[in-house]
Amino acid sequence: MNIRITIIALGLLAFTSCHHRESKENSVVELTQAQQKLLEAGWTTITPNEDLTEEYGMKPVYGMQDNYFDIKMGKGCNVAVKIMDLRTDKCIRYVYVAENTTTTVQEIPQGVYYLKLAYGYDWMEKETDDGKQGKFTRNVLYERSQDTFDFGIKNSSDEINYRLDINVVDSRLENNFHAIPIDEKEFMK
Repeated sequence: MNIRITIIALGLLAFTSCHHRESKENSVVELTQAQQKLLEAGWTTITPNEDLTEEYGMKPVYGMQDNYFDIKMGKGCNVAVKIMDLRTDKCIRYVYVAENTTTTVQEIPQGVYYLKLAYGYDWMEKETDDGKQGKFTRNVLYERSQDTFDFGIKNSSDEINYRLDINVVDSRLENNFHAIPIDEKEFMK
């Protein structure tokens, strides 16, 4: 008799823990006041494509060689990365990398670049006259790399590649490059 009661109790415990986990996974995240205001102003919630360059009004620039950035996003947030030409301050590529994924940005032209990074969750976007505008709306942080990334001199035949490792550990960013904080306005330029 005690064995039956134990089996029934374990079965109920397993059922309730699975049900609790399932309801937690399927729960809807409530919008913040800031997100609600953005929705009222015409913004929409979306999970963006990996390549944001053209749809966000920036003309992508490609090189003849297969120079590339490997961007590995660990856990703790998503990231949007703008690859900026150091000489002209123009964005040549703009990519979104989801948490726990890796992407490769290929055919980086020869030149020297720095990065603008936006970290966070809950991407929202809005159509504008110049294309789309997008941003994170929860746990947002913006940075600019202090490191520059030199993809070689003109007429060089050497391929050059960089790996960017981005992680959030104990609410701190741990990257394999140096960066300084910037504000949203600076990131959007």
